[in-house]
Amino acid sequence: MVQLGISAFYHDSAACIVVDGKVVAAVEEERFTQTKHDSSFPVNAIAFSLSKAGIEDINNIDEVCWYERPEDKEKRVLKMFNRHWFKTFFLRRKFKKEFKLNDPKYLLAHHFNYEGKIKYLPHHVSHAAFSYYTSKYKDAGILTVDGVGEEQTITISKGTGKNITLLKEINFPNSLGMYYSAMTSFLGFKPNEGEYKVMGLAAWGDHTKFLHKLGQVFIDVPGGFKIDLKFFPWEYTDQIMFNKRLSRILQLPNRLPEDELTQEHKDLAATVQFLYQVYFLKLVKITKELTQSENLCLSGGCAYNGVANGKAYTYFKSIHVPFAPSDAGSAIGACLYSNNKVRKNNTSPFLGPCYDNERIEQAIRYHTNDIKVYKLREDKLLKRVAEIIHSGRIVSWFQGAMEFGARALGNRSILATPLDGNMTKKLNAIIKKREGFRPFAPSIIEEEADTYFDMKEPSPYMSLVVPVITKELKAITHVNNSARVQTVNKNFNPRYYKLLKQMKAVSGHPVVLNTSFNLKDQVITMEPERALQRFLSSEMDALVIDNFLILKK
Repeated sequence: MVQLGISAFYHDSAACIVVDGKVVAAVEEERFTQTKHDSSFPVNAIAFSLSKAGIEDINNIDEVCWYERPEDKEKRVLKMFNRHWFKTFFLRRKFKKEFKLNDPKYLLAHHFNYEGKIKYLPHHVSHAAFSYYTSKYKDAGILTVDGVGEEQTITISKGTGKNITLLKEINFPNSLGMYYSAMTSFLGFKPNEGEYKVMGLAAWGDHTKFLHKLGQVFIDVPGGFKIDLKFFPWEYTDQIMFNKRLSRILQLPNRLPEDELTQEHKDLAATVQFLYQVYFLKLVKITKELTQSENLCLSGGCAYNGVANGKAYTYFKSIHVPFAPSDAGSAIGACLYSNNKVRKNNTSPFLGPCYDNERIEQAIRYHTNDIKVYKLREDKLLKRVAEIIHSGRIVSWFQGAMEFGARALGNRSILATPLDGNMTKKLNAIIKKREGFRPFAPSIIEEEADTYFDMKEPSPYMSLVVPVITKELKAITHVNNSARVQTVNKNFNPRYYKLLKQMKAVSGHPVVLNTSFNLKDQVITMEPERALQRFLSSEMDALVIDNFLILKK
């Protein structure tokens, strides 16, 4: 069976092709449009996925799997509008217009002349399926947490063999994801994008300072929680995520993006994260009680919260977070759920575009006057790159097929030494041009991870924040002595693994600082032409594209 999976219209639009249960192509629309978290219908991503899979006519596929049920979402939204008739009058008109324009059947026919079947899968089922079917487990509890799907904001399911059984759900407007996004907005960052900034900022604050005040937005109930909506106007506006009452109880005005970050903001971020963890762990405990499993699958956009994820080991022995747990990954999840007869190995995130030597050499020739180029054998290249990194210089690293998901996992990365305590400041201020409080992640060979980090099991997708147990890795150790670790084994990414082995040979440590290959407000670099442009317009010292080592003249 050949399936096309699609997610769109909220954030992180994406498309994939799955053939007999095996994902052969997947990419987010933002990679092509350069609009971060692009939510538009993923025309480019669909075209790429079809091309990579060798499908010339879209009508040769067996089914299109859509990651949610639009009609169920429409019912929830209109029911909500009916409770606030006058406040939502203009919003209702806008929604009905957009809903009609965003009809998947119309858009597929319009852009691709598709005449075949479309299967609509529930939003949180798509999340749950992506996590469970990409895991190694045959028995697992499955917890999905995000803003909102059709109506569900949280689900707890049991995965057994090839089957997923829903056990519990929490519905809108009671949403941990919406809570975190609202507080992200209150702190002056962009919702659905800046949540990871709040998580990083939290380590600099004291969570007790605002705990009594912010705690008022939650109402404890058996089996979960409720959100006190007098602080959040989610039911009748899509423009404002909080109201003046929130400022009053916090006794703090909301921060604007250009405002200075004060200690009060850091303390509030710490409280936001702490309360999220309290209710997240309550859900984890319930998942354990309902499923009695030793394994936990996490999904939904909130599964990017690596600090909270690590706390789940309190109840589970093993945890799996897939490489793209937000809506992008649900394009894959919808397909895997629709055809779950055979479970294939779908652990590789390297599913996007890759480029041959002809394309790379063409891009290089365009910049001949600005660069020096060395084409090296792999062993010589890796040794030289390791020496450059260890010397304190910064390397942009581009190889193979692009990662699917928000994390740079060794194919589109900026690499630096983890040993220099000043490297964090240099990367934030000069290269990435972003807030100085934000940490950087390490990549380490899997077999030596527990020498440097307090880890229960490998973390190939940077899904867990764990304690650092060595003092040498100053550039990747956050202020609270933690790091969001990527473990690399020789099968996951052989060439990147070899580079880490070379890092050990030159530095004594099989570790490198790894951050995404992009600059401020940019999407991760996809193609070699853009890689060269960004390298030349930045303070990076070297660029590697496959076997080409490129330096500035």
